Amino acid sequence: MRIKAAIVPKMGDDIIVEEVELAEPGEREVRIKIMTCTICHSDIHALNGEHGAYDGPGIAGHEIAGIVDKIGAGVTYVKPGDRVLCTEIRQGCGHCKPCLLGQEWFCENIPAMSFRVPSPYTRLNGEAITQTCSGASGFAEYTNAHENMLCKLDDDIPFEIGSALACGFMSGFGAVLNRCKIKAGESFAVVGCGGVGLSAIMGARLAGAIPIIAVDVMDVKLEAAKKFGATHTINPKTQDVMEELKKITGVFAGGTGEGDAYGADHCVVAVAGKPIKRLAFDLTAKWGQTVIVGHELWENEYLHDINGMELLFGKRITGSVMGAIELRRDIPVYMDYYRRGYVDIDALLTNRFTLDNIKEALEDSTRGALKNVVIIGGTK
Repeated sequence: MRIKAAIVPKMGDDIIVEEVELAEPGEREVRIKIMTCTICHSDIHALNGEHGAYDGPGIAGHEIAGIVDKIGAGVTYVKPGDRVLCTEIRQGCGHCKPCLLGQEWFCENIPAMSFRVPSPYTRLNGEAITQTCSGASGFAEYTNAHENMLCKLDDDIPFEIGSALACGFMSGFGAVLNRCKIKAGESFAVVGCGGVGLSAIMGARLAGAIPIIAVDVMDVKLEAAKKFGATHTINPKTQDVMEELKKITGVFAGGTGEGDAYGADHCVVAVAGKPIKRLAFDLTAKWGQTVIVGHELWENEYLHDINGMELLFGKRITGSVMGAIELRRDIPVYMDYYRRGYVDIDALLTNRFTLDNIKEALEDSTRGALKNVVIIGGTK
């Protein structure tokens, strides 16, 4: 099937739109007519090779919403005409040992999430195109995806909201609900106030956290954080973060930590970089939990400067991929939160572009836009 797709001819090149050949869906695969694809900064990092180098042409886009166009052999979850969102996370089989333990990420019976794998697309000159991010690619008119990457999208949920739910929102919101598990009255901080960080703030507000502290180097994002529920903001470029934290949370006046800030009971770090993760850990109370969401290359994520003594009183550091959600359990709940007005996903969506204007969409995202939408088939 010949379609239009946005690709980079090789790593480091500008993105271009051209006709490519899309293979037929394989066993348990679904062909999706893409309606919208929101832009995640992971797409930009992946195309630039910052999640690992790749040879030849590449394609990205993983926050996908659309309509099932065709199904391959063995597909049982969806049928042609169904509205779906497509995400990196997989719905497990439900009966292998990891699934029974509630660890569907490690299901033994579905394809694992992988970056830099062969895509179902081929350039008209015969070159195979690498899928740089996720198991499906949304910067195209159509894509193929394993059925376990899909969740049905309710008829009253716009496609662009489905796209935002497919990664950015769930990654921040889910990290708060499923990893932090905030109790009402506990304090919360987030480092990095892009789409993921702002979604985390929405989760913290819904859970009853107080205060909610937003940390970012861009004032425009800190202003956005206030609108989503942050009670306090800190800009490390113009403020002493730890001194501001003392003003907000108070000063620990006893034991070995005399004069230190109490810190936040929970802290989510939604951007990459070792110094930023160290900052987030320092913002966390001595009994609190730091949750890592943002990441870059494996070799650049070693945290050598955390002393075991810092953990003795119960301070914890953990991670969260895609909000640690269970796909078909949590997404329907998040859709209901949206329709009832508990969360404002519309406010995360910044600007809208066509597939032909995707280069401008990516550049705008790099400049700090929260979450741009690439409209391919329509938003309703």
